Amino acid sequence: MAGYRHIGLMVESLSGYGNKILTGISRYASRKPDWRMAFFDRERKELAELVGSWQGDGIICTAVEPRFAEAAKTRKLPIVNVTSRLIDPAFINVVPDDLEIGRMAAKFLLSRGFKSFAFVRNRDNTRFSFDRGRGFAEVIHGTDSTSLATLSITSDADDELAAWLGNLPRPLAVLSSTDRIGAMVLEACWQRGFKVPEEVAVLGVGDYSQLCDLCSPTLSSLDIDLERRGYEAAQWLDRVLQGEAAPKEPHLIPPAFVVERRSTDVYAFEDEDVAKALRFIRDHASETIKAGDVVAATTISRRSLEGRFNLLVGATLHDEIWRAHTDLAQRLLTSSSLSLQEVAERSGFRTASALVSHFRKKFGITPKEYRNANRG
Repeated sequence: MAGYRHIGLMVESLSGYGNKILTGISRYASRKPDWRMAFFDRERKELAELVGSWQGDGIICTAVEPRFAEAAKTRKLPIVNVTSRLIDPAFINVVPDDLEIGRMAAKFLLSRGFKSFAFVRNRDNTRFSFDRGRGFAEVIHGTDSTSLATLSITSDADDELAAWLGNLPRPLAVLSSTDRIGAMVLEACWQRGFKVPEEVAVLGVGDYSQLCDLCSPTLSSLDIDLERRGYEAAQWLDRVLQGEAAPKEPHLIPPAFVVERRSTDVYAFEDEDVAKALRFIRDHASETIKAGDVVAATTISRRSLEGRFNLLVGATLHDEIWRAHTDLAQRLLTSSSLSLQEVAERSGFRTASALVSHFRKKFGITPKEYRNANRG
């Protein structure tokens, strides 16, 4: 129809993650009254056939197999792919930064004091799982006194996974390439009688909240900012439709933060006072606290705690307090529509002006600019 852009959506559920991507697309599309959306919920074979024949102005899709890409190459209309299961030059690829996902996961688990690590991924040779493992290993191997084991499994390899975990040193921190694999690791720990998180801490990827909350114990997961991915996919399609050249390289979406649940609710430092201090800081990140408050939660002097803390954590108490405040503020800015004053009050900054000052000093931008950049 004249005056309208006809946009096709061929976004699979991707094990529950597709809804968040669609939310991001919807948020951008709400700004485009001339866009008419057509949603196709079909089998992969039918979608591959459809992408080769559908008459419209552009497509946003989850390309998951080669025949879809081959069909796309026969078309001149712009096609934006939003999954790294298959990255092909035929598409505009707006995909997660899987190397950075692995790195962020490693830094989080290292901050919990672990020395032994494991990475578990699907035995399907997907690029994203390899890259998440590479990023994870890159950070782990750059530290002292650590070990890393890797296992590739199928969806029915429960016994294999349980046996493999039983041969690894504990306490152990496990990164799973997806939340579904994380759920399998938790089940394997239950089979072997391992306590989670005391003996084995487990971290998933994707924050499929329904699955994570149904796990026993609940599964911590890395939020990979799916809504932002959908938003920026729609934004790129719009730019290309308006005549801008398509990017030649994938447009990478960085991960957001770790959503902490019971499966990583532990500090594996042998020093109990350092563990108590870290837990106090985390539990009180929403409050205005000082180093003296942290010391009071332990059994030793400030001088002793500062020395041990610096040695094991690599930061001062003051630095760790502000890191916890900052992390919480970042999560609130990207995951809510709270005002800056409300974010400040809920993350220990007290006032919006203090929050703005801190963000300008640390990131070189205001909280509002940070929110806009990380929500699309």
